[in-house]
Amino acid sequence: MSTNGDVLRERFLATPLVTRHLMASTWIVCLLNPIFGVDDLLVASPYDIIRKGQLWRLVTSIAYVPGLINALIMSFVLYRLGSAWEQERGSIRILCYFLLAIVATNVGVCVLAILVAPLAPSVMSPAFLCGPGILSAFLVLITRSSQGYAGASVSILGLFTMPTLYFPLLLLVFFAMFGANPLESAASVGVGYAWARGYLDPVVPSDETLVTMEQWPAAAGLVRARGYVSVAAAGPTLPSTSASGVVNGAGTQPGRDSVNDLIAQLRDHAFAGGARSRGARDGVGAGGSGRRLGGEPAGSAGSAGVGDVAAHGAASRAPGPPPSRQQQPASVSSPGSRGASAGAR
Repeated sequence: MSTNGDVLRERFLATPLVTRHLMASTWIVCLLNPIFGVDDLLVASPYDIIRKGQLWRLVTSIAYVPGLINALIMSFVLYRLGSAWEQERGSIRILCYFLLAIVATNVGVCVLAILVAPLAPSVMSPAFLCGPGILSAFLVLITRSSQGYAGASVSILGLFTMPTLYFPLLLLVFFAMFGANPLESAASVGVGYAWARGYLDPVVPSDETLVTMEQWPAAAGLVRARGYVSVAAAGPTLPSTSASGVVNGAGTQPGRDSVNDLIAQLRDHAFAGGARSRGARDGVGAGGSGRRLGGEPAGSAGSAGVGDVAAHGAASRAPGPPPSRQQQPASVSSPGSRGASAGAR
């Protein structure tokens, strides 16, 4: 029994730092909620934010857990998807991305609620609540990531193909079918599209800012903690898509032949697609490699799982990013994990 406990503890500690703490906070809130009603203080809703001025809910919804089933889903998605993103992008960067995505989504929900309130007054009632902030953040980042594959197309169960530009809209419909908050899902997709077009760049911290944050005396303990992935060790920032639909520094990406391939690519190399990025231009984190579970070096983003797929909409293949200092095989995602982000609701 103790051996199994040691194995689970070791696996938990081998999970990247931010992902590990988000998983732990999820279960702490889930266990404390029946006793203290923690959810009532964390959940975001237009009524509480706009009419009561409780602005902290814009951020605290990251820890909101509606119940045990949601805690299980969020933990699974964090472990299979969030940990891979953190290994590729760095701990402090992915934390900033999560917080930015959650705050922007909640602000978008409030704006949409004000616009539709004359037609649907219920959106401004105390009973109209947003869902778990972590799942909204995943939808934002998946939308943002999918826009990095300009000109690519995805096959939907072999029935029809659609450009990856519209793939997040399919996720929006899928979430709505399973009872997700429609305003929140729409706001998440909208934030993802806005991020891809560069409208959030003024509030996205640069790599130089993140490196400076890592050097703060108050962050010394965090940086030395087990599982922390530094900005210098991780890969570059998100690729940006120009108005012409070409990924900066890499041209057009090849197409996808299935939804599973796209989800697997989002998990293993979430933000691949650009040899040049803001990090490369700043000289920070360019061409670096992240760390897999347990601290091993990871392969460069976009090094596998892309070139073998037949292109549907792309006219030519794009040159891949420069090889990293240490190349290792890309991780293999299990069939059950590839649809985790889409089926989380």
